[in-house]
Amino acid sequence: SVPFSKGFMTKYNKGKNFFTFPRIRGNLNNNSNRALVHVTKRELIPYPKNRAIVSFSKFKVDHKLSLILLSCSYSTESSKVNPKLVIEFINRYDKDCFSIIIFKESRYKLGEGVSLNFKISVSSRSNEEEKLINNFPLIFDCGFVERKKKTISYSVKDLFSINEKIIPFFNNIVLCDEKLKAFKLWKEVAYLMSNKAHTNLSGLNKIKNIKLLMNNVKIKEGFSLELYGSNLSSTVGYSRYSYFERSSIRIPLNKRSIFIGIILSDATIQKQNEGGDARLQFKQTYKQFEYFYSVFFQLSHYCSRGPYLTKTTLHKKVHYGLGFTTRSLLCITELYNLFYFEGKKIVPKNLYDLLTWEALVHWISGDGTYSSGITLQTECFTIKELVFIINVLMIKFRLECNIHKQRNYSVIYINSKSLKNNLHYMLPYVHPTMLYKFKGSSFRQESKYTIIW
Repeated sequence: SVPFSKGFMTKYNKGKNFFTFPRIRGNLNNNSNRALVHVTKRELIPYPKNRAIVSFSKFKVDHKLSLILLSCSYSTESSKVNPKLVIEFINRYDKDCFSIIIFKESRYKLGEGVSLNFKISVSSRSNEEEKLINNFPLIFDCGFVERKKKTISYSVKDLFSINEKIIPFFNNIVLCDEKLKAFKLWKEVAYLMSNKAHTNLSGLNKIKNIKLLMNNVKIKEGFSLELYGSNLSSTVGYSRYSYFERSSIRIPLNKRSIFIGIILSDATIQKQNEGGDARLQFKQTYKQFEYFYSVFFQLSHYCSRGPYLTKTTLHKKVHYGLGFTTRSLLCITELYNLFYFEGKKIVPKNLYDLLTWEALVHWISGDGTYSSGITLQTECFTIKELVFIINVLMIKFRLECNIHKQRNYSVIYINSKSLKNNLHYMLPYVHPTMLYKFKGSSFRQESKYTIIW
């Protein structure tokens, strides 16, 4: 069948819509459906009934008229095949005829998509079996038949046909034990997909669990699939780790962006001794303690104790703040090797791969100031490194940037127009108390808490 998707031709819109799909397969279930497709205008025109029908899936082009003849030779007469033969055939062949397919797709928000497929496939076939499979599009009123060398198969892939044709058919027949179990699970996924459950994380996890059950994988009670790194708990107060435990700890992708962002801004990494592992320290002033705690709660899995008070004297003025320090870990040492050379902070050569929108948000939250555009306080980096950073920001994030001079130091300025065009990528990661650094002082929020000195 011509796929039932936006803009595709069906038996309901023949002669009305544009022909947008160049490949035709299967059965339109519409006797003598014929149409002329205008090559240049891509428009369907009803074809006169006195013309002969050509075989399905073939196009006849009239170059003078710039028209394509599209026709179908299937009949809409109801199939005379005994349903019992169909049931017996399905129970006998292809135990995996009900399949759930989970695939990676960057277009989707979760990075994964779900599709259902009902497929009957046989490799060695008799004439009776071939005739029966050829009748499946009429029996089910949907789907298509494919032939590949010695294999013939019947498939239904679109969710509409599965819900309206396939599921009602099997609801009224008796399947063997294994197929009945698979069908019930498959039907449950079809229901979830109809309600868009596969577009959110909990629904996608539920579908993955159902797929495991279909494959006879036992799931423990209370077991659920979780995004790696989303369920890491705090280790504050835990005893000292062994060497093996320290070496086995890794930083998942959703935590790595936070580390990258704060290292580029206010965090520092130190090595206590030459052969040991490194640890990270992050400090913020009291005024930003809500943002500070939001970072700490996300990285507390790597800490042995909670935040502590800091005291800094600058220009004969005392400044109080908060800080936390991670454990000395191998994964922190790997970050040290990226961002430090001979004890001095540098810009890593693979910054293009490391920097994400979330990391950029944390960088701006720490070192950014807003005045029409955003100024990044990058005094600790060389001019060569600033040029490299600007190239990354312009190419990867399409942010227009310049180098400005500020108190004899070089800083990066992000243009206000390009900032507004890309702000929607950053806002999901911005802490509410840091919004003023992205949209101006009018968005500064008063703290909900009182600081007692």
